[in-house]
Formats: sequence, C-alpha cells, structure tokens
Amino acid sequence: MTKARTFLRIWRRKEKAKSNDPFPMPFYGVWGSVARFAAEILASDFMAEMVRRRDEHGSHGLMGELDCATLYALTRWQRPNVVVESGGFVGMSSAFILKALADERLTSAKLYSIEWNKECEHGALVPNALRTQFVPLMGRVEDFVKRGQLPSSIDMFLHDSSHRYRHMLWEFGQFWTRLRDGGLLVSHDVHFNAAFPEFIAQTYVHDKKTGLLNAARTSHYEWGRWGYMGFVIKKAV
Repeated sequence: MTKARTFLRIWRRKEKAKSNDPFPMPFYGVWGSVARFAAEILASDFMAEMVRRRDEHGSHGLMGELDCATLYALTRWQRPNVVVESGGFVGMSSAFILKALADERLTSAKLYSIEWNKECEHGALVPNALRTQFVPLMGRVEDFVKRGQLPSSIDMFLHDSSHRYRHMLWEFGQFWTRLRDGGLLVSHDVHFNAAFPEFIAQTYVHDKKTGLLNAARTSHYEWGRWGYMGFVIKKAV
C-alpha cells in the first residue's frame, strides 16, 4: 500500500471519529442539581405540610410528591424571574414554585398562575408567606394570549392545564417563543399522549447527509423526564 493511501485511510478514520463526537452538553449538570434539590425538599417539613394540606383538600388531580419535588428542583436550578403556569388550580404546583423562589431569595420574581375554572379555589393551597410573588389570573390561556395580557419574555413555563394532545402542542408552541435563551419549558402528565416527545422532536435538527445531530441548529440544550414531569431547556438559534 502506498504512503498516500495509508495517509488517506488514517485521515478518513480521524474525520469519522470527529463526526461521532458526542453532542456538547453544557447543561448536563442540571441532573445533579435537580437530584440534590429534589432530595432536599422531599425530606423537608414543607413537603410534609403540603401533603397534609393536599390530602385534607382532596388529592384528586393534584401533583404527587415526586412531581412536586421535581418541579421545585427545576425551579431552583433555573432561578427564574418570570414564571407562567397554566392550570394553576388550587395551588399545589404554585406552592412549590414559590417555595423554590423563596429558597433562592429571588424576591423580585413573579409567578403568573392561570386557571380557567371559576368554581375552584384558585391558589387555596399556597401558604400565606409565599403569596407576595403569586399573581393569580382567572380565565382561559387562549384568551390571555389573544389579548396580550401575559409577559412577552419569560424564564420558565409550566403546562398543567388541559392535557388534550392539540392543546398541549399549542401551549408548548406559544410559550416556547416567549422563553429566553436557557429558558425552561416544563410539562406535567407527559405520559397522557405523545405531545411532549413530538414537540421535543421538533427542536432537533440533523445533518441531511450523515444523519448526525446538528448541534448548531438544534434549539434545545437538554431535555428529560422524571416521574410524570417533562422538561426542555431552550437554546436560541
């Protein structure tokens, strides 16, 4: 074999190795942080008190301990200033978001909680000590969006309203555009249908020739699921 052919084989081998390099994951550390924060809140007096209040109210339709802990942990990791949640209901999820903001001493942060059911006690489970950063909004998400009554730029969005397939995809699309670079989209009950994984698939871009991930054009940094909670970290491209 000639020297030229030997050189060519070595060069091709190196280029192939480069093409198979793993996707750089600058947000990989989110997993360790979420695990640590979740373990902390699961063992806390706050969790015990919220579970007691939830069970007294009636736990049907409310988040379980693991999902509450995951939401708390993601919020502490993200340290958001503007949070919007749909389907706030009686405030189980709201309480854990607000607790995370308080524990991170984010005193200027706000949680905009949307609930369409006028007959429910919106935010009833939110402790009084956490209410200063709680902004309850009564009505349909679609109407608030249409009237431009929600922040145009947000740091974090939680979907927990209607889990119909079309509605979930609609909310994901609407609030994804409002998220800043590094913003966090979270969804509860991602196991109900394929809306969440299908939305995640839309944020991927692959090279047409090789089929490999195009990291520069893919519009998320990291995503995952823990319990019934799914999350994705937005990358502006």
